[in-house]
Amino acid sequence: APRPFSAFGLPITLLLLLGLLAQLVDGGTRVVAGKVHALTDETFEHDTQAASGATTGDWFVKFYAPWCGHCRKLTPTWDKLAKSGKKIFSVAKVDCTKNTVTCERFSIGGYPTLIFFHHGKMYKYKGGRSLRKLEKFAMGGFKDSESLDVPPLPSYLQTVFFQLVVQLENLMEQGLWVAIPVLTGFCLVISLMLAGCIIYLCDSPKSIEVDKKKNQ
Repeated sequence: APRPFSAFGLPITLLLLLGLLAQLVDGGTRVVAGKVHALTDETFEHDTQAASGATTGDWFVKFYAPWCGHCRKLTPTWDKLAKSGKKIFSVAKVDCTKNTVTCERFSIGGYPTLIFFHHGKMYKYKGGRSLRKLEKFAMGGFKDSESLDVPPLPSYLQTVFFQLVVQLENLMEQGLWVAIPVLTGFCLVISLMLAGCIIYLCDSPKSIEVDKKKNQ
């Protein structure tokens, strides 16, 4: 008897479709010198190549939240930093209220968090926020700070999970009348997945062998 692939594959397909719907398809942005780049979950690794430390050079990234007063106060200085360092390093920002996968990846716990990426390593900036001090750090001062390995890219399932959580949180803000049907559908998908797994395991080659012996 053939394995019930359809019972197992349908829930997986539905989950993948949910993940695709939760993502904004973006092939990356062109790096422009002297500009603060707005990075997203989809473009971060493509543009910075932080994990590999490859061809796009050094990056100074601000992780922030729009409601953060200190983040807003830093904005003019951050813009000036992008212009002053345009031939040496790139300057970027990540909105953690919209890009939870990236911010979870780097364990961002407060705003703003400033991280310098250099040759596959990362250096957290903890000094004053004047233009002069930020420039000094980016021009080589980071070497006096502790170097940390860049966390690996999250798996596809982790990415889907984080994005689904964000989508559900957004729906909850709109009201229960919107969230409840979506939660019901999500639970249905999970139930189908579990049912498919159980059926798949029950119809394993060992059980098929037992069935054949009984029929003989």
